[in-house]
This record gives sequence, C-alpha cells and structure tokens, in this order.
Amino acid sequence: MNSRLVLLLLAAGGLVDFATSNSLDLVGKHNYPVEQHKLATSDGYILTIFRIPYSPRNGEARAHKAAVFLQHGITGSSDDWLLNGPSSGLPFLLADAGFDVWLGNSRGNSYGRAHNGLDPKKAAFWEFSWHEIGAYDLPAQIDYVLGVTHQPALHFVGHSQGGTAYLVMLAEHPEYNDKILTTNLLAPLAFCSHMRSQLMTMVLKVEEYMVEGEYSPGSLTQHKSSDAFCAAPLWKHVCQDILFTLIAGKSPHIKKLTAKLQKTATSGFSNRLLKHYAQVFKTGRFAKYDYGSATNLRVYGTRRPPLYALSNVAPLTVNMFYSDSDQLLSVEDAETLAQRISAIQHHVEVEDWNHLDFLYAPNVVQVIYRDLIQSIRDHYPRLI
Repeated sequence: MNSRLVLLLLAAGGLVDFATSNSLDLVGKHNYPVEQHKLATSDGYILTIFRIPYSPRNGEARAHKAAVFLQHGITGSSDDWLLNGPSSGLPFLLADAGFDVWLGNSRGNSYGRAHNGLDPKKAAFWEFSWHEIGAYDLPAQIDYVLGVTHQPALHFVGHSQGGTAYLVMLAEHPEYNDKILTTNLLAPLAFCSHMRSQLMTMVLKVEEYMVEGEYSPGSLTQHKSSDAFCAAPLWKHVCQDILFTLIAGKSPHIKKLTAKLQKTATSGFSNRLLKHYAQVFKTGRFAKYDYGSATNLRVYGTRRPPLYALSNVAPLTVNMFYSDSDQLLSVEDAETLAQRISAIQHHVEVEDWNHLDFLYAPNVVQVIYRDLIQSIRDHYPRLI
C-alpha cells in the first residue's frame, strides 16, 4: 500500500504517551497490549487504527491468529468500543477469546483528521459521506490488517455506520467478499424510510442551507450562534445530550457514560454524511449521494443516483443484530436489509434496547456478544 506508515507502541511496556491518544489509554490502562498504526487511503486520507494483539489472560501473541476488525458507528471512533472495559467491551472479550483484534477509524474523526494534501480546516477536506468511508477507508484498513497479519481474510464487526460503509465496500468492490470470514453487523443503517429518530427530519428541513464542511450544531439550527453556545463549557454537555438522544433515543443507563461519550462520540464528521442519510430516509433508496440532476448526470451518467448493488454483498456468513426500540434502525428496515443480503437475523427483544445499547448496555454480553463471539469461533479458519 502506498504511503503506509507504521508506529508500534506497546502500552504494556510503558512506551505510550497516553495524552496523545484516547484509544491507547483506554486499552493500556487495563494492562492489555496495544499498538497504534497509521496508513493512507488511495485518495490521501491518513487514518490511525489500533490493535490488541493478545490478551494478558491467555499469554503472548502466537503466529497466525485469526484477525477481527471492528468499525465504529456514526459520529464515533475506535474509542467507542473500549469504554466498557474488559468486563463487557467487545475488543477485550475478543482478545480474551484468542483473536487478534483491530479497531478501525474513518476519515474526519479524531484519528482521521490528516491528509496528504488537504487541510481539515478547509471545506474540501470534508467533501465526503459514508460512501467514501466504504469505498476507500474500509478497503485500505482491511488490506493493511491482512498485510500485517499475513492472513488471507478476517472477521468483520460493524456498528451503525460501520455497517453502512461495509455494504458500500462490497457493493463497490465485490472482490472483498473473499477477504471476509464472518460478517457481524450491529444495527446497520441502509434502508431508513421507517426511522423514528428526529435527526433526519431536522436535517431535511435545513438541508439546502448545509454547506460542505465539518458538522456543527449550527448546521441544523440555521443559526451559527448555536456553535458558540454549544462550545461554552456550561452548555456543551446539554448539546451533546441532545445529539445522543436524537441519535439513540432515551436510555437511563446511557447517562452513566455521558461524560466518556462526550470525549469520543462526537469526534468529527461531515455535513454531507448527514445529508446522505437524509436522502436515503426521504427516498427509501439505498443509493449513492444525490448531487442534483445536473451533477449526477456528469458523475454517474444518470439524473438519479444509482442504487448500491447489494447483490454484490455475498460473504459466507452474515449475522445481523437489531432491536425493537432503536430510533435509527426500525425492525421493518432491518428485515428488509437482512432479506436482501441473506443475513442470519438476531432480533433483540429486550425492552428499551436502543442504538447505543449494542455497545454499552449492562447486559450486552448476555444479549448479543456471546452469540457473536461463538459465531466467529464456529467459523475459525484453519490457518497455516
């Protein structure tokens, strides 16, 4: 891969400056080994990803362990998977189960704010949606992991937008089906017409006023003074709570993680990303970004953006987890997607289980993680 940069930092050996990276701190403080790696996408974005090569509970890393790659959701980063710690954080549980664990990141978040030629302070840096995350970021990260581990394929876990990007990757690059051992999608967003969250309704009301650039509260309120309002220490928490409620819905136990989430979940994303989801919500079409008929004709050769070719999504095993109380992914939309990609459906019927509970619920291990890890174990490859 061109422009590949590697930095190995072993937290267990005391070589990490925790002030430089939250994910390093979140792993290292539990005495798990952690590595930081940097890579460049084919269109120039520089991403930082993290690795837990083994668990202190099962000895040092051995050669040819199966790799598991985790991709975060909308507004998030690799930090999101780590907030629950070893007791119920999926990366720790996977490491304890004997896997080589990798945590991905997407352009624009805290670990993806660099580029070979673009400045994140300029609008051009932010001219992307989740299409580019799927078409460029995921392939680059998967190829990187397979190159480092010398494995032909890996297991994939994606939450929310991580699932959206995964579907885009396989629709655009079907050859990556051969690089996936199992697919595990937690509340993946694709079909959105039955979404109950007010977030998309708000985006549609102000869509024409949202210019290219990084998301800010002013993007949705049409009043830039709200940016200053939400930046004030006194009101910052209120603004973040509003965003979390819009995305996930109300949940009593999520409040316990609010302080941590404020440092991680709103870590940077583009206005175009929100607008792309709003287009899918409005039209019911899982399609590429709509630039307007004139630009669509130039970019796509058609006045309407083309649908993603979900028939190209054909990994051997796809597990899909969804719930009744998710404000972003309805049961109707989840079942539509599951049928289109022949996924094994895991319908969570726990009361008030919302979009963030797939990461943070107190009973997340019992409800979904045990089944997820067992599925990966059942498809563990025979590696040379």
